[in-house]
Amino acid sequence: MNKTVYEISQFRKGLENRPAAKGLHPIDRETFTLLLSGISTCRKMPGIPAHMGYEALYHCGEEGSEKEGREYLRAVYGIQGRKSLEKALLEKFSDGERYGYFMTFWVGAPMFHPRSLEPDDWSWFLECMDLAKPFYPLLKEKGFYAWGINEKIGLCRKAAACGVISDQDFWELADPWVRQAQAFYRSWEEYAVSCLCGSAYVMRQEGSKMADFLHLNMELVGQLLAEGGAWGDNGWYVPKEREWADLQDPRQQCLATRKVLEGGQVGYMYREEPADDFPDCGWRFFVGDEPEEYITQPDNVVICSFNEIANLDPTVLAYFYAGYGREFEKGEDGWREATQENGQQV
Repeated sequence: MNKTVYEISQFRKGLENRPAAKGLHPIDRETFTLLLSGISTCRKMPGIPAHMGYEALYHCGEEGSEKEGREYLRAVYGIQGRKSLEKALLEKFSDGERYGYFMTFWVGAPMFHPRSLEPDDWSWFLECMDLAKPFYPLLKEKGFYAWGINEKIGLCRKAAACGVISDQDFWELADPWVRQAQAFYRSWEEYAVSCLCGSAYVMRQEGSKMADFLHLNMELVGQLLAEGGAWGDNGWYVPKEREWADLQDPRQQCLATRKVLEGGQVGYMYREEPADDFPDCGWRFFVGDEPEEYITQPDNVVICSFNEIANLDPTVLAYFYAGYGREFEKGEDGWREATQENGQQV
């Protein structure tokens, strides 16, 4: 696995050392949605012999091709309509969410106690977490989400192409993944690296030939990012107004300074016993340079959802379950436990 991580890290360095692209085309939300399935869309399947493109939803057109595609989706994924498609998506592409669970353990704020699982389930969880951990220094909070987004949108495109779901179904299903992509990534390069790590993790988990699959995906990503490629020629989508993703239960509320909400940056946070007068999870967020007189002004501290803070700064997500009384400050290498002047943890 370390060899795989090294290969992907070298691939990322190559992307970072490329000259900055010029004249990128601005894209609308629908085009962005289709481009998010960039790797998956490159794969053919029965009934869809040609590349589906990224300009519009593809439709088989011929009755024979549509039937062939439907039969394939039913035989391989058990998909016969929207409900069975949603079930297949949940069963096949939940590795991004699991990575989020793993992160809570890696940062020392586990979301559950091992004793809450059956021994076999805990052993399986540990095995998956060990497979994912080598990717953490490369990905941090960005995780494997991109691979899941790519695969889910790609599968939904194929279902829509064969008439298994309507075009309206497709756009409704894809909407939360589009929002998730905006929350975690800022460029096609970031998205591509997450895709590659996710593909390698999935293949290793399934015991497949990881190296061959990784190199195939590297080749596809290289083509997508090249000049003239679907990602290389188009900019990352930035909406006129922020689109909020559901990253955490929106009912979990917290306190944040207006500087955090206005600037979108968190530099210091702590958790205390929740207040009684609102559905408080106990978290308090600051930029880190607010003077005492600023914080003591009631208008400068706002009740908001933890989900809103996570959208502004996804690095806070892994710490949600940290115990009351813990404090964290952000440094160059990410979050660390806050310390007093004598070097002791707070």
